[in-house]
Formats: sequence, structure tokens, C-alpha cells
Amino acid sequence: THTHTHTLAWGKTLRLGKTVSDPYRWLENPDAPETKAWVEEQNAVSETFLSSIEYREAIKKRITETYDYPKYSCPFKRGDNFFFHKNEGLQNQAVMCVVECPILGLKRG
Repeated sequence: THTHTHTLAWGKTLRLGKTVSDPYRWLENPDAPETKAWVEEQNAVSETFLSSIEYREAIKKRITETYDYPKYSCPFKRGDNFFFHKNEGLQNQAVMCVVECPILGLKRG
């Protein structure tokens, strides 16, 4: 249990004059040892529950199958180049791609 308390004056610019409790402010630093300990404790509680679900792997498998397809963003033009983001399916992040557009006579370069 964490004992730090923090309050903030909310709405001063809107003249609402409210004071709001912010008991989780201390969690905003993800690198703080107490934050890391709290996250580990929460993960342990969650994993205990989640590991008891008999059909967990079946759900994970189906979600993975459903999400595993190529995804493309809308292309956008910057300077003489066109860009878009592409994700093959299960990549953690999309990759930015550059394309020349010969129809418009644009060349890379």
C-alpha cells in the first residue's frame, strides 16, 4: 500500500476551483523502484486469475489469427515523396515506407 497523497487544484483557469485527489500520481514514473514493485504485484494478481482460465490459449490463438493480416495506412505526400505505414500483421510497430510516383513524374532523390 502506498502512503503518498497528492492533490491538485483543478479548474482554476475555468474558475471551478475544485481540488481533486490524485492518489496514483506516484505511478507516473515508470522507472521508480516503487512503481516497478507495484506493477510486479499487480501482474502477479492478474496472472493468477488469467492462468486459471481453461480456454485462455484458444482465445489467444483466435485473436492472433484474426489480427494477423497486412495493414496499410493512408499514403501521404511530403516533398516529392509519398509515404505510408505498413505492418505485415503481427509486427509490434508499423514500418514507414517511401514510394516514388512515376505517374506524376516524381523521382526519388
